[in-house]
Amino acid sequence: MKGSSHTNAVISLEYEMTYRETIDGPLPSTEGSPFGECLCWQIVAGTLVGPRINAKIATSGTDWMRLGPDGVRRQDLRAQLVTDDGVTILLHYDTGLIRASETFLRALRDGEETAWADQYMRMVPELIVGGEQYAWLNYSLFLAEGRLSGCHEIEYSVYRVL
Repeated sequence: MKGSSHTNAVISLEYEMTYRETIDGPLPSTEGSPFGECLCWQIVAGTLVGPRINAKIATSGTDWMRLGPDGVRRQDLRAQLVTDDGVTILLHYDTGLIRASETFLRALRDGEETAWADQYMRMVPELIVGGEQYAWLNYSLFLAEGRLSGCHEIEYSVYRVL
């Protein structure tokens, strides 16, 4: 509505957890495909740790990375985790963007760590869980920022939208 103001609306973020993964790959590129170029990485290890959660990768997952002609990498990830008390958590995101810098590309090639500001790496994770103690994961919206944390290692700080 033109001229309307939402002075009472406040959106804020609260840190909830850190998602870390170790990846293997990628498989050879699909360059030349009519659907665009993709790289496929396997998620071989990972953790989801925060004040209210402690989980690790239960089975290998996949990260399909679409490489756009604009240089942006768009992620589509699926991972399966189990909490330390035996509850299954399905982690998915297909709203993930990486705007790679020269620093990011060099670190990726050389297996090095990046600082948070070295790339624009963001995702909107969706978590699916059946355990009552983790129901808050089903009813919250999360945003995350990421970085390379080592050779084939990625780290995301995950925030709940309040």
